[in-house]
Amino acid sequence: FLKCYKKVPKSRYYSFKFVLDYMKENKLGHILELGTSKSFVDGRFEGCNSSDTKYWEPGNPEKWDWSAGLFTRVFAETLKNTNVKLTTVDSCKTYIDRSKLICKKFKNINYVCQSSEDYLKETDQKFDVIYINSGNLNPVEDMAIAQLLEVHLIESYELLNKNSLIIFNDVRNPLPMREGEENHYGRSKYSIPFLLDNNYELLFDEYQVVLKKI
Repeated sequence: FLKCYKKVPKSRYYSFKFVLDYMKENKLGHILELGTSKSFVDGRFEGCNSSDTKYWEPGNPEKWDWSAGLFTRVFAETLKNTNVKLTTVDSCKTYIDRSKLICKKFKNINYVCQSSEDYLKETDQKFDVIYINSGNLNPVEDMAIAQLLEVHLIESYELLNKNSLIIFNDVRNPLPMREGEENHYGRSKYSIPFLLDNNYELLFDEYQVVLKKI
């Protein structure tokens, strides 16, 4: 982090809390997650990215895949006694099946097995929060272009309500950085500047970046 960004950014759980507080204060009610929770255990443990259900230990959260964020689980559990709805989209059925097991006890989640691009083109819903977590960190250029398409679709189809939020995950992850590159937005290097030029305001700028539609 220090080599790439000259600082150690606050983890995604600070931005999660920021968004949850903002949602409560502004009575926001519908979340869209592009890229669902994918693994039962953290990469330090055997079984990371395996579909074998023996690796999912619901009573042992120390082994859960916190390094990947677990947005689906964190937000479903935090908002379980509210009217907030969470739609999670992923093109990989394997990942959707894993996420369903991770979040088995929660009823406030709608699972969609579809590419983010197709979903954004076809949905007739509007959202209050969109969490962008689709694709991988590498190759960063390919993912940056794919993510730019996602935000173009979000804007073109007017899928966000006014004063709603977009959360970008893994913005300041050092892994995709290339030697000599001065880009500080990783795979969001096109998406964030595009939105800032199109009526979005920067609210939170750490490991994750949160923008508000104004």
